Amino acid sequence: MIKKILIIGAGRAGKYVCHAVKMSSNKSDDKIIGIIDDDNSKTGNLIEGIKILGNSENISKIVQTYKVNEIIISIPSASGEVINKFVNIAIDLGVSYKIVPRVREIIEGKVNLSSIRKVDVSDLIGRPVVKDDVGHLREFLKNKVVLVTGAAGSIGSELSAQIVAYKPKRLVLFDIWENGVYELRRNFIDMGFVKNIHYVVGNVQDLNRLEEVFKNFRPDYVFHAAAYKHVPLMEDNPVEAIKNNIVGTYNLSNISKKYKVERFVLVSTDKAAEPENVMGMTKLFAEKIVRSTRCTTKFMTVRFGNVLDSNGSVVPLFRKQIQNGGPLTITDKRMTRYFMTIPEAASLILKSAYLGKGGELFVLDMGSPVSILDLAQKMIKLSGLVPNRDIKIVYTGIRKGEKLTEKLFADTEKLDTTKDNKIFMLKNGSSLKDLQLQMFQINKLVKVSQKINIKVKLKKLLK
Repeated sequence: MIKKILIIGAGRAGKYVCHAVKMSSNKSDDKIIGIIDDDNSKTGNLIEGIKILGNSENISKIVQTYKVNEIIISIPSASGEVINKFVNIAIDLGVSYKIVPRVREIIEGKVNLSSIRKVDVSDLIGRPVVKDDVGHLREFLKNKVVLVTGAAGSIGSELSAQIVAYKPKRLVLFDIWENGVYELRRNFIDMGFVKNIHYVVGNVQDLNRLEEVFKNFRPDYVFHAAAYKHVPLMEDNPVEAIKNNIVGTYNLSNISKKYKVERFVLVSTDKAAEPENVMGMTKLFAEKIVRSTRCTTKFMTVRFGNVLDSNGSVVPLFRKQIQNGGPLTITDKRMTRYFMTIPEAASLILKSAYLGKGGELFVLDMGSPVSILDLAQKMIKLSGLVPNRDIKIVYTGIRKGEKLTEKLFADTEKLDTTKDNKIFMLKNGSSLKDLQLQMFQINKLVKVSQKINIKVKLKKLLK
């Protein structure tokens, strides 16, 4: 079927889309019939020979007049609220809708047809990644060897993708998950990134492996994103949580100190604020390790809430349940969580690393908490279905270690501002008085057989 396309957005991204479609016109019958932009002063102007027909109030009339069957949203800086408005218009008009990438276009300054994708829930809830620090980050990463642990995970892989787009001297991608490393390698090859990237399978608990990797690559920056993160699962496997999240962080901090790494960034979680579960306790202990390490290396931590569509999280679960015809399972209709898109989280981690002078615990502004019920309803609607008619929503009860609501910082922790309005800094985050003694106690703790004793003793060590 011939596509008649309406572009929303007359900025740089819209121009790239127009150019890309025109260049591919020899291979298809796709045709852009016009452009929409809410800056009324642009109406009547031409971009790549295509006319700006009006603003968003004119979309319905334009779609009907020109028989438009696809809308492409080309505004990388748009908020989730604005994108949601355009999606609802497209749904009401019965036309398909897509969106340009919101990060790669900003970093690399280009859009191609293959990168234009379907709208997903992160576009509707997430905030745009702004481009004001792109130049600073490019200079910050220039000629640097960067190591990312947990590189095949949700945050690690996006962090790696953004770093490689800035063209560092070398990027070392470290993860225990062999299949994930393989997929990461395939993805980077498909995107055209083949030079100066090294894929390493290893475990942060293995000090000898870390020694080998640091000796071979001599990283300047380390981004530590490797962690066990699933709350109920770690309640049942506390020893593994301690070994990976605490001992792994201790190993990596020591080896970074030995090889005089310039900057070390720990990726943490809001579960570390007044933790009630094993996962949160281990991440708080990891934060304390980083704050307790003193040397020429600039150690810092970045703490934030949930990221949308991460591996094993609620979004892929809902997506699978929708594909299976439902029902969608929610623990409690009152449940809320702080959410951030994976691209925004990765971007702010990089900005924090750039801002840090050593010793900071940065906390990212997560916006307002999101209702899990609202999230479920949005995903059902994005699939072209109606909640509780086509797809049922059921409630299953809160799981072990979960809270109804979460907080980004404890009552005893006070925030200060930074140069970036989305990044705050804890004034009074605590460290460990005797790190070596505490780690001796941790190593004793992993030999405890009873789960309840482990949790109680771990909580006691954190006081």
